[in-house]
Amino acid sequence: MPQDASAEASVLSAMLVSSDVLQECLVQLDEQDFYIPSNQKIFAAMHALFDRSQPVDPISLADYLNSSGDLERVGGRAYLVELSGNTFALASWHHHAEILRRDSTLRNIIQASAQITALAYSAPEDTKEVVNDAERLLLGVTDRDVSSNYSTVEQIMEELYEQLDEQARNRTDFLGVQTGFPGIDSRLLGLREGQMVVIGARPGVGKTSFALNLAVNAASSGASVAFFSLEMSKVEIAQRLLSAHARIGLTDIRSANIRDQQWPQILEATSELSQLDIMIDDTPGTTVTEIRAKARRMLHGKKNGVVILDYLQLVSPPSGGRRSDSRATEVSEMSRGIKIMAKDLGVPVIALSQLNRSSEARTGKRPQLSDLRESGAIEQDADIVILLDRSVTAEEAARQDRPDENITEFIIAKNRSGPTGVVPLTFLPGSTKFVEVDTHHEE
Repeated sequence: MPQDASAEASVLSAMLVSSDVLQECLVQLDEQDFYIPSNQKIFAAMHALFDRSQPVDPISLADYLNSSGDLERVGGRAYLVELSGNTFALASWHHHAEILRRDSTLRNIIQASAQITALAYSAPEDTKEVVNDAERLLLGVTDRDVSSNYSTVEQIMEELYEQLDEQARNRTDFLGVQTGFPGIDSRLLGLREGQMVVIGARPGVGKTSFALNLAVNAASSGASVAFFSLEMSKVEIAQRLLSAHARIGLTDIRSANIRDQQWPQILEATSELSQLDIMIDDTPGTTVTEIRAKARRMLHGKKNGVVILDYLQLVSPPSGGRRSDSRATEVSEMSRGIKIMAKDLGVPVIALSQLNRSSEARTGKRPQLSDLRESGAIEQDADIVILLDRSVTAEEAARQDRPDENITEFIIAKNRSGPTGVVPLTFLPGSTKFVEVDTHHEE
């Protein structure tokens, strides 16, 4: 296996000699970057002493290893003294650390390749599971190999100045992907890269319809949309898109009950939708890792991208990982994975979410952040949380504490980068289309 015993010893020596190098290496490396077991134990012992705020020197290190019964296994006190005496290691420790990371990555690739080969030779009935496991193994290697980057305030301020300059020259209030609804865009100022946006609603209120409206609006403004539908098929999604864009009833589209005068509308809507950069994946039982890998391919080379996930509770736990006994814990892990995906891909990720039934018993039935189903972690991870509220029946709409009939209240319940508030939208149930209410010309 790829390894370099001299480089490993040199890095350990530099860590013992310099506290600055010690802290740098504890951030950049982990125990598995060392191939020799004795060096792994020494590195782990240094990490443990540092975490306890104890001095990391040959005497303290020998005492710690002796108490754990590993002192003789690593070469005894003589080897630790030998390491601490190599002051020349300070001159090239950084390069030697890179050697360790390189060899570790190569070992991981070899191990992952062996596991993938074994999976393929096992002749499984479901090859999709093999592909999923193979992708997970390779992504695990690449994710580990990507080092964290930092920027100085000077660099960040320079980037911010350039953004503001471009924004001022283009005379636009938005820096990210636009939703196409002026009232919403004025509050969100566009959907920014790295943001996790959660849209929650009770069943039947219109989560998917709004997400599809948003996808068309974003694509119309020049964005590339990766839409992952875990609930509906591609055909059902296409029917909804066509119905909303052609302003023809969804029932008529599904039953092909099209009048002669409606065919030109369908032809025009089909042509316009075909020009939009919207990609739909309806694979069931998809994991966050698979979604990230697919979205990376779908949005590769695209300038402005957005990922829409319908919906979060249907995402499957990692196929190769351990399953949690608690569904809330699983949803928390997936929520965190979606936030990491948004930052990793550098695009806004819009995840639809169900609400629990607690709002049904509440006076006014107005949804709240605490209604997000199965996990409070969704609320914590999200940069923006939007709750949709609509009266489902005419009787409900007649109440004073409920929205009027066909009015959907777009409740911005959380917004890390701007104000919260409520934007009323008109919902056209026949064509599943949302239109912003004109509040400036009401009598």
